[in-house]
Amino acid sequence: MSGAIDGFVSKSQSIPWRGVLALIGGFLIQLSLGSFYSFGNMMTYLTSYMRENGSPDLTYADFIIVQSVWGMTQGIIMPISGFIIRFTGPRPAMFLGCTIFSVGAATTYYTLDMGLPWVAFTYGFVSALGQGIALIPTMTIGMRWFPNHKGIAMGVVVGGFGGGAFIFNQIQTAILNPDNIAPDGEYFTNPELLARVPTLMLILAAIYISIQLTACCMVTEPAINSELVPQSEEMEEERNKEILMDQTDGENYVTPREALKKKEFYLLWMTRFSVVMITQSVSGFYKAFGQSFIADDHFLSFVGAVSSVFNCSGRLFYGVLMDKTNYKTAMNVETVCLTLLVASLPVTNYGGKIAFTIWIWAIYSTFPGTYSTQPAVTTQTFGDKYGGTIYGFLFTCDIIPNLLVGTLSRSLLYYGGWNGFFLCLSGFG
Repeated sequence: MSGAIDGFVSKSQSIPWRGVLALIGGFLIQLSLGSFYSFGNMMTYLTSYMRENGSPDLTYADFIIVQSVWGMTQGIIMPISGFIIRFTGPRPAMFLGCTIFSVGAATTYYTLDMGLPWVAFTYGFVSALGQGIALIPTMTIGMRWFPNHKGIAMGVVVGGFGGGAFIFNQIQTAILNPDNIAPDGEYFTNPELLARVPTLMLILAAIYISIQLTACCMVTEPAINSELVPQSEEMEEERNKEILMDQTDGENYVTPREALKKKEFYLLWMTRFSVVMITQSVSGFYKAFGQSFIADDHFLSFVGAVSSVFNCSGRLFYGVLMDKTNYKTAMNVETVCLTLLVASLPVTNYGGKIAFTIWIWAIYSTFPGTYSTQPAVTTQTFGDKYGGTIYGFLFTCDIIPNLLVGTLSRSLLYYGGWNGFFLCLSGFG
């Protein structure tokens, strides 16, 4: 008995508890930043409000430009954020990014009455700017605490990003539509429901900043471990086989300039490009598509909320799958499943609520594989010293798919309807 107790004590002492707190803090920060995945739910309310307050001709296909601005901003800021983080340090960058993100939501309270370009600026550009600065430190710090389990560490942290909509979908619908008022056709017109929309942005901003400031205090950086620094060429070669270090000068690494000359970078870039096309389109339009044959706002919001649980667990699943097999295997599984699911999504209107629910949850459990595995495979491929910066450069691919979604969605839906839209989308899988 005493031996078992001693063993438990010994194991507990070997656990880096500050690292565990850093993972929890990173999870919470990404949970708030992951409210991005509630955009499909928010779009139905924000578009309906603006149609009744100065923009009567606004459609969902028009409002998707806000999500596109978000994605394009992320594609621009993420490469730069690596340099910002190296200049300020990871923790100050997290505080700065989280503050900007919350300000973006709060100022949308005013811009909703000013027109779509202003909403795209505050809810799209400003929020994405803050997200881009705060995102990378939560991931790199987590990997530094657990260098031998990077895939799992990434799955835990970015699982928060995938799970954000589970909380925020429910908060949004509970505040705006507690009586489950159905839309009038495609859009909501109830005056009491729409009157609550601007105030919701202030409530969300307060929730964001409260979670983020608490979580930032939980995230601390590990001290440099001298045991990981090779003392000779022989030791350096041996240790580089065993562990990827995010520590000091003993590490093999590739600079960002060198990474841009390697084919591995562009393979990762193209993979992310394809998955982002699907992610942005499904997360933006899933509720609008559901409203075309399901007249139950609470049900659709529930599907969107629970989909974030699958988003979260999918990230963890693919992180573990990559650790157990390899990156290529994980991506092959993801892309085959994603292609089949998206191509067959329009058929769910014949199966009603049950079929729609199964397909949306299956899609949300599949596409996150790219987002949980690429941070780890980037540092494994190019080294930890510039791994975060190089990973940020992968976000440049977000500019093109977000631009395509913002400009082509209206035409695809007009000429091809939902069938043509999702069939074209599945080709990117």
